[in-house]
Amino acid sequence: MKRFYLVLLSIILFSCSNDDDDNVAPTLLGSWNLVNVSGGITGLDEDIDRGAVVWDFDTASGMVTIVNNSTTTSANTLLASGTYTYSVSDAADANILAVNEVDYGRLNLENTVFTITESAIDGFTFRFER
Repeated sequence: MKRFYLVLLSIILFSCSNDDDDNVAPTLLGSWNLVNVSGGITGLDEDIDRGAVVWDFDTASGMVTIVNNSTTTSANTLLASGTYTYSVSDAADANILAVNEVDYGRLNLENTVFTITESAIDGFTFRFER
């Protein structure tokens, strides 16, 4: 009976695995759809059709390719279609996204969502989704 418990205990101890190593830090790499623009002095809150504005980040080259087919005139969609350099720098308490060496604001990156919040008072917040 002792052996049975010893074998059972061994099986339980060695069958456990640590899944903490599977956690992957979120990355900008890949395509992101601009889905919402909010804020500003007027309190704008406008949804953007998926696929109308797509940012495709290449982290290896530090380039972002933007396809901007938005027809909205009431929302700021940031940049026209084109390929731009980008960087993310660590400020005192936030990551700042710069495109073509122009700071666009605070970057908050989570699994399938990232936001850019402009630094200016009454600035806009841009929400992107995969």
